[in-house]
Amino acid sequence: MRLRDIQWLPVRPWLGAQRVHVRPSGAGLAFAALLLALWIAAVNYRLGLGYALTYFAAACAIADMLFASRNLAGLALAATPGKPVFAGSQATFTLRLINRSARPRHALHVAISGSAAAPSLADIAAHGETAVDIVVAAPQRGWLAAPAVRLSGSFPLGLFLAWCHWQPDASVLVYPQPEHNAPPLPLPAGTLQPAQQARQPDSPDGALELAGVRAYQPGDPLHRLAWRQIARHDGEHVFSKQFQPAADSPAGATHGSIVLEHAALHALAPEARLSRLAAWVLQAERAGMPYGLHLGALTLAPALGDSHRDACLRALALHGSPHDLPHDFPPAQATP
Repeated sequence: MRLRDIQWLPVRPWLGAQRVHVRPSGAGLAFAALLLALWIAAVNYRLGLGYALTYFAAACAIADMLFASRNLAGLALAATPGKPVFAGSQATFTLRLINRSARPRHALHVAISGSAAAPSLADIAAHGETAVDIVVAAPQRGWLAAPAVRLSGSFPLGLFLAWCHWQPDASVLVYPQPEHNAPPLPLPAGTLQPAQQARQPDSPDGALELAGVRAYQPGDPLHRLAWRQIARHDGEHVFSKQFQPAADSPAGATHGSIVLEHAALHALAPEARLSRLAAWVLQAERAGMPYGLHLGALTLAPALGDSHRDACLRALALHGSPHDLPHDFPPAQATP
C-alpha cells in the first residue's frame, strides 16, 4: 500500500482539526496518576480544598489538551522540490509551514515518519511561515519522492501530544552516479585528449584559440582561470577561459564535437553504462569540448553549457523509466 492511500495522510496541504490526533504524553500519564491520588485523599479525608485542587488540576489538563491541538490545527503546508543530485548522495526537500491565523505556533517538531533521526524544531509567528529542510538518502537514479513527515507538538504544558502525518507532494531528480576513475573520453582517432590540449593551448599548430569565458566549474585547470574578469568582479565570481578549435588548425589536430554512444558500451552492465556516460558528460563539460548523447531513440546534438549538461544527465537518469518527461522540461542545476 502506498503512503498516499493511507487515511491519516492529508489529501490537501491543510491541517484541519479532524486530522490532528491527541494522546497523553509520559508526563500526562504521571499527572493523571497524581490526580487520582489527590482525589482518593480528598475522598478519604473529606477535604473540600482537596476536591477543589483536584478539579482545578483536571481543568488545566483539559485546557492543555485543547491548546495542544489548536497549536497544530489550521496550518497550511507546502513543499519545494530540491535540486537534482547524484545517486549515492543526499537529497534535500524544503517544507514550508504557513500560519495564517493571528496566534503564533510554538515548539513544533518536524521529523520523517519512521526515522530515528532527531526532529527539527520550528516556531511560527502569527501570519508568518517557517521553512524546514529534511534530508534523505538518494540511493538510485530516477525520481525520488519526498518521504512522509510527522508533525507533532506538546505545547503548552507537555501533558498531551498532538500529532499528524503529511505526505509532501514533491520529488527530486536523481542523476546516475558518475563512474569513479572513468576512462578518458572516447575521442576520434588523431584527436588530442583534453589534458594534452590543456598543456599546449598556444602551440604553433594553433590547436586551440580563446573563445570566451564561462563560470568556473570544479575541475577546471588553474592555468585556465580568467584573472582579468575575476579582478573586474573583485573576486566575487570566478571565471575560466574557454577554448575552441582554431580556424587555421590542421584537420585532426584539435578536438571537435563528440557523441557519447550508449550502445557502444554493450560490454558493461546497464547501470554501469549510465554511470560511465554520466562521468563522460562531466569530463567533456569541464574540458569545454562540445558533446552530444545518443541514448536509445533519444539523440541530443553536441553542445556545451549547464542546460545541455543537465539535459544529458536528466536523460540518463530517466532512461527506461515510465515516468520520463518531455525533453523541453526546464532543467535545474545539480548539487555535487
